[in-house]
Parts: sequence; structure tokens; C-alpha cells
Amino acid sequence: MSEETAEFVRLVRAAEDDENVLGLVLSGSRGKGALVTSTSDWDVYVVVRERPADPQFERGGRIERVVLTLDALREMDEWNRYAFAHVGPVLDKTGGEIERVVAELGRRDPSTASELLDGYVNFYYRSLKNRELDLEVESRLDAAESMPWWLDFLFASHGRVRPYNKWLRWELSAHPLSEPWSEHNVIHRVSRIVRYGDIDDQRALFRATEAFARERGFGGVIDGWEPDVVLLRGQEWG
Repeated sequence: MSEETAEFVRLVRAAEDDENVLGLVLSGSRGKGALVTSTSDWDVYVVVRERPADPQFERGGRIERVVLTLDALREMDEWNRYAFAHVGPVLDKTGGEIERVVAELGRRDPSTASELLDGYVNFYYRSLKNRELDLEVESRLDAAESMPWWLDFLFASHGRVRPYNKWLRWELSAHPLSEPWSEHNVIHRVSRIVRYGDIDDQRALFRATEAFARERGFGGVIDGWEPDVVLLRGQEWG
């Protein structure tokens, strides 16, 4: 057993005996059991009844702790929710409430996908218009900016939180999305658009996204871009 593992075991045992501690959640690579390296640290959320006066964040060591109440865990910031995807509590003294909260943090209401789809189309449209004006750098920047919105939409439409970029390939492989969004398809499309901002690549992605969006009940968002939908598809007017 490594020194860090032994330290983590001691932390769990101490938490078991501490009446103020309600539970422990191990996130990150070690919590997910994937992408673990010899330098991976231990990201531990310590859920307490009442947060003590000492600092909430303890960083710098191989075991990093975030001390927070159960209510604070429920209200976790959107940007940090993927930390709780595919993990569970190491210790739960609440009769399963921490486990339920953690599971909910890893999910997303599919109805929120509408705004994300609209954001993606907005940046794609800007990229097209900038290319028409021979603003190549600006067009490529908008193309790159459209991708986070598109990924957010794609995962939200599946009821899931978008993974951090480091975890995108693993997420698509270990927890596949519905067709046609295979790991190869998504990574290939995103990497080409981010790297080159090619208009034909963007149009092809939009057409595939439109078909998927209409299938999932988000056609109204696409229709809201009339009369420019034919332009977005790469079709001729007429």
C-alpha cells in the first residue's frame, strides 16, 4: 500500500468516527477508476453537518479536501458537476441521501438542451457570416467557440452533464451516446472544426445535428433560425 493510499484509508477511518462528518465522496480519476496515473491525487469531498471555521479547501497535497455541508453539495456549481459523474460516496451516514445527491449531480435535465442548441447555432452562423466577409481568423474563432455549446447540447439532450475535455474521449467510449454519436464520429468532427474551422465540415455537422434535434423534439430551435436554415444546411435558395 502506498503512503498516499494509507493516508486516504486513515482519512476514511477518522471520518467514520467523527460525528460531524456525514460522508466522503472521492471524485476525479481515482473516484471514477479511470485515467489514473502515478501522479493522480485524491480529490475528496468531506460532507459535514456543520462546516468548521478552518479553510474550506485544502490544496497542495496528494490528498485534496473540500469540506462542505450537504446543502452545499446539493447546490454544486454547474461547472463542477461532472466531478460527480460515475462516482459514489466512499462513506455515507445519511441512509443513502449523499448517494442520491451525487447521482443527481451527474445528470442534466434534457429540457435545458434547447438553449445550448441555440448557442451552438449562433456561433456556427457567425462563423459562416465571417467567412463570407473573408474574416478567416474570426470565422475560425467562432467555429471553435461553437463546439463547447454543441457538446453541452449533445450531452444535455441525453440527460447527461458534458465531461471535462480531458474526459471526453473516455466518456464517449465507456458510456456511449446514441447513434450516430460514436466516439470516433464526435472526436473526428470536433477536432476538425476546432483545428480548421472548415465551412463544409460545419455544414455537415449542422445537418446531422438538425436531424438529431428534430428527432429529440428540439426542431423549434432550428425553425427559429428561419429564413437562414437553408444557408446553415449549405443549400441553395429556391
